[in-house]
Amino acid sequence: MVLSESRDDELYKIHVDLCAKLNLDSNIVSTSWETFESIKKKCILEGDKLQWLGCSIYVASREVETPTVDTSGVVKGMGINLTTLLRYSNLSFSQFFTNITRWAEMAQLPDDFRNKVSNLRSKFSIAYNTFKKFHKLFTEIFVSPVPNSIDMEASKHRNRKNRSIPCTSFKIFEFIWNLYITLKAEEPSCSTELIKSHHLLYCCIDLAFKNIVASERRDLLNTAVTEELLTHSIDNRALSEVPCLIKHFCNDSVMKDALHMKVYTFKQLVNKSIDNGMLLADDGDFTGIFDQENFDQNFRNVTKTYETYLLSQGDFDERIFLAEHKRLISEKELISTFSMKNLPRCDSGEASIPESPRNSSGPVTPGTPLTGRKYLGPRESNTDISSTDKVPKLQALITDRSPAPSENLTRLFESFEKNPAEKIESVISRIRDKFVEGYLTVHVSKEDAQSKFDFAVTLFYKYIELIINRERNISADIAMVIEKDIFYECTLAGCLEMVLYCHNFAKPFPWILKVLKIEAIQFVKIIELIVRCKDNLFRDLIKHLNRIEETVIESLAWASDSPIWQAIEKSGQPIPKFEDIALPGQLLYNDISNDQEPLSPGVVSATDCFQSPMNQIAKNLFPSGGQSILQKPTHFFLPGRDGNVKVIQLVDTEKKPIDQNSSPEARPDPQAASLPRRTGSIAIIFRKFYNLASMRMELLYSKLRFTDFDLKRKMWTIFEDSIRHTDLIKDRHLDQLLMCAIYVISKACNVNRIPNLFSLIMKHYRDQPQASSAVYRDVLIEKETNNDPHIEKRGDLINFYNTVYVNVMQEYAIRFQPNNANNNIILSPLPASRKHLNSPNMQVLGNVFVRPLDIVTPPASTSFSYNFSRSPSKDLQIINRAINNNGVQGKRLLTDDDNETTPSNKRISNRKIQSLVEDRLRQNTE
Repeated sequence: MVLSESRDDELYKIHVDLCAKLNLDSNIVSTSWETFESIKKKCILEGDKLQWLGCSIYVASREVETPTVDTSGVVKGMGINLTTLLRYSNLSFSQFFTNITRWAEMAQLPDDFRNKVSNLRSKFSIAYNTFKKFHKLFTEIFVSPVPNSIDMEASKHRNRKNRSIPCTSFKIFEFIWNLYITLKAEEPSCSTELIKSHHLLYCCIDLAFKNIVASERRDLLNTAVTEELLTHSIDNRALSEVPCLIKHFCNDSVMKDALHMKVYTFKQLVNKSIDNGMLLADDGDFTGIFDQENFDQNFRNVTKTYETYLLSQGDFDERIFLAEHKRLISEKELISTFSMKNLPRCDSGEASIPESPRNSSGPVTPGTPLTGRKYLGPRESNTDISSTDKVPKLQALITDRSPAPSENLTRLFESFEKNPAEKIESVISRIRDKFVEGYLTVHVSKEDAQSKFDFAVTLFYKYIELIINRERNISADIAMVIEKDIFYECTLAGCLEMVLYCHNFAKPFPWILKVLKIEAIQFVKIIELIVRCKDNLFRDLIKHLNRIEETVIESLAWASDSPIWQAIEKSGQPIPKFEDIALPGQLLYNDISNDQEPLSPGVVSATDCFQSPMNQIAKNLFPSGGQSILQKPTHFFLPGRDGNVKVIQLVDTEKKPIDQNSSPEARPDPQAASLPRRTGSIAIIFRKFYNLASMRMELLYSKLRFTDFDLKRKMWTIFEDSIRHTDLIKDRHLDQLLMCAIYVISKACNVNRIPNLFSLIMKHYRDQPQASSAVYRDVLIEKETNNDPHIEKRGDLINFYNTVYVNVMQEYAIRFQPNNANNNIILSPLPASRKHLNSPNMQVLGNVFVRPLDIVTPPASTSFSYNFSRSPSKDLQIINRAINNNGVQGKRLLTDDDNETTPSNKRISNRKIQSLVEDRLRQNTE
């Protein structure tokens, strides 16, 4: 006890010293310490406690409220230099973002704070990538930014006010970056969008290039650039002839946006800087910045302005990249000095960039969702694709197109009985107003919103043309599709989401659905139609669309206000089981038999996607097996150890789906067995839902190292039953009920060999690509139904299991116990996994298609058995003879002497194919 108090006293002293270094007031000191003690009592804080103290101080400083001078309001948040806080807390940015995210979970901080941390992480990642780009471009245009003797001498006397700052390559490198981050603070969108950030940087480099030429300091320019860009002498009277570097930096797809920023945004920012005295330059052509009498003052003014901004905002200091750059150069100089060999000076393009903070800001490449992987195509050589790469790739899809119908699409519209052109224009006008209004709540630029919307409209018309052309090949009558507004609304929303994703928009999905007021269950219908157009979408974008589809199916579709509940009620039937909507070959009744040859879905039809829930049999919208009519098996074949097969008749229990206590007696109707029980759009949604759940359960099952096939079917059976209790799935997540189902069956079936099973299930769940801590930390427990239905009680997954799930499922789960008298439950068949399905031909690039190699099944060979000390010696001789002769010699087949042809031997071709497959696999693993 004394030891514990001593450690607390020591921690408190460290905490007070840290706050003193940061010059914090007493309120923040006391609040941060109380929060730290509270969290320490509830959770185990691993690692250095000083780092967790830094997180507590950061949170307290962001939540403090300071009254304004006139006491009319309050200002939330105290300006604290995050870089200084991390330095004193012994935290790197990578560790900080990891720790602060965990701290927010432990302290149950509001979403507003978590969004601020997420935005800060995004800003840091954008700043890092921009600096990396800046270093590369600077060394391309200017002399390498390596400090020379003049810079080193100036740094030694930096405190002397009369010591002017020399105009060297290294100081210009620092000045451009300081000017960029100062101007970026005036234009917030440049901090949240990588493309705009790069464009602003291009403008700053272009301004510096123009000033160097005007100051006749060509000694600061790269010789190669001087020869390429400055082919003739340029003096101060011909500055208009200085080439624009933006045209040199940008390709055609983004040059228009970059030049637009230079003319309309950057020019205003520089004019403002000149007016308020931050920059000393000519207000006409912005020259004179690097003049000998101006450069020193301009450098100091820009630095001072940025430091003032830091104190008011409390963001991280983006000059850390300059400091890290200087540190790396100093280290290389030190190595060069003390090395036994005379090493050459570090090349400008070598390791002079700080390490990537990728582990702090999440992977640049999104994780691959479990579904829809067959649409991804080949891997790209550059897996770290930034928005500067995404936007040109997306723009390449609409080359020579405008935000209007093409000639072919116009002719298509005119060929219909009712021309949908006016309807489409009305939809576009309505969506435009909603989008611009929502966009302006995030960014202030209305022109930027209009530009992105026009980009999306161009994509929209292209995909409308592709989808309608495919639909006409599938069905002659497509009037039902082209007459529905929701079809066009969802397609345009999908195109807008692609544009926003490629621009790294600050608001993630489903922001676009909330702004446009489109139901997620309607929007999900368009995703695969777009992906299946085979329009050379790049992998990251397809992953994003697949992840959106999974997000809708796993959670958004089951919101209490989702239209799916009305559709289910209108159908007059309960939620279907998987076998009610499965297609041939999708059902597995035992571990070794899969009698039917499952096929992947055929052509996806927009007519089927946007039909009403009770219409005709729907084709499968989602990646699953089979497209024909369901044939429900009526018998179960169980192979015995003696080689005999036992035939067990399957009994239909679907007359009363929720009544688990009724005994199965009804026999299935042989005529109805060949027809699907449930069809329409509801069946399509649930087929996708069950296939997604099956993939995730299979992953968890294998990670837990369970092997019993019947155990897996029991887990699946109780999971299906939990879904049919609508109160469990409503406003909750697929993964929540899946983890509960695995745990409850493990307990009911006495799978007790694994300690802390629930924790282990959640641990393996976190390894899945879609995993989120909110799934098991923030679960709906109950809603207030009397006073305010919006008030919710929430808790973690274990709390939900104990208080809600067990109460609903306990009676049914007990029946799975081995010693229970009512354990005669017909287990639900499992969905066939993707490895059991025959994939169709797939387009990977242009006109290149691939299809699976047919599996050659070897002929069944005779088996031999030999028991030591019991079998006669002749059995051993037979085995030896079979091995020596490569098989037992039987009677030779007689052939007709007149027939000169004999059956061809395929073993050589099979070996060649097998060798080819092995070579390909070896190349992939190298």
